[in-house]
Amino acid sequence: MREQRKNHASDIIYESTSWGGIVDSEKTEINTVGNCDYIMILAAVTIWGGSFAATKYALGQADPMLVIWLRLIIGMPVLLAGVMFEKSLRLPAKEEFLPLFLMGFQGIFFHQAIQSYAMRTAGAGNANWIMMAAPAFVAIFGRIFLKERISRTGAAGLILSAAGVSVVIALGTIKESVSGNFGSIGDLIIFLSVINWAVFLILSRRVLKSDLPSCFAIFWEMLFSLIVCTPFTYAIGCDFSVIETFTWQTWASVIFLGAFSSALAYIFWLSALSVLPVAKVVVFQFIQPLAGAVIAYFLVGERFTVWLFVGGAMILAGVKLVNKR
Repeated sequence: MREQRKNHASDIIYESTSWGGIVDSEKTEINTVGNCDYIMILAAVTIWGGSFAATKYALGQADPMLVIWLRLIIGMPVLLAGVMFEKSLRLPAKEEFLPLFLMGFQGIFFHQAIQSYAMRTAGAGNANWIMMAAPAFVAIFGRIFLKERISRTGAAGLILSAAGVSVVIALGTIKESVSGNFGSIGDLIIFLSVINWAVFLILSRRVLKSDLPSCFAIFWEMLFSLIVCTPFTYAIGCDFSVIETFTWQTWASVIFLGAFSSALAYIFWLSALSVLPVAKVVVFQFIQPLAGAVIAYFLVGERFTVWLFVGGAMILAGVKLVNKR
């Protein structure tokens, strides 16, 4: 799938050439990008936008580490189907093994674990605010390590989208209460997870630029993550017997987290990341709180205000600026 798309005619751009909101300061091959890539990014952030409600349901009956283990187990068959469809099922080459293992540990197991445990003391509102820093870190790291320089238009788009997220989080919904002050241990861990996620995206972009198929990459990253997670889950004494008591809502939540949030969303995200600069992809994460608010309206009846539409328009306009050709 990815290799076929990469065989399309490409343009060679040079240091002074701007590619929309991103300027590539190396002599780089830019692959043909279609609407399919943007649809996949939107699908990924929409899925992740609904993952908070699913996680909340699942954690009501299970330990965070058990939830992570289950979502990895459930996600693996989906990823196996992906690599078979992509016709990329094989063992990693010697030079691929270590990067895929490290990315699986860092970007999947470690990332999901620290976020799950951080939410025990971090307010959900605080976490959303802190996660807004991810695109900034990605833009900085992308400039340093990938030589992808963001233009003034791209920077303006990032700022506009960040402001839109602020409006959505602060004014978009009618809340019973507000989160506490910043500074809890959970808040600090969430901030570390933002940096961790930014590093993972940079590493993923570097690996995928070597024409490594996206389904193949995420399949082995997830498998290595599962291999690490399984003994760790037993070591900390997770109670597996609670699985027998899961309600259908808990099972639906875990299946959603595994098949969609941990498998399909990662496939979509890495597939787009293989042909787009990281800053162009990560700006779409600003849509995640907007998607979450809309999903919360339909699932739990959370009411929203006109400011949700104002903030949403700002987010979409900012995303458009960053991805302007």
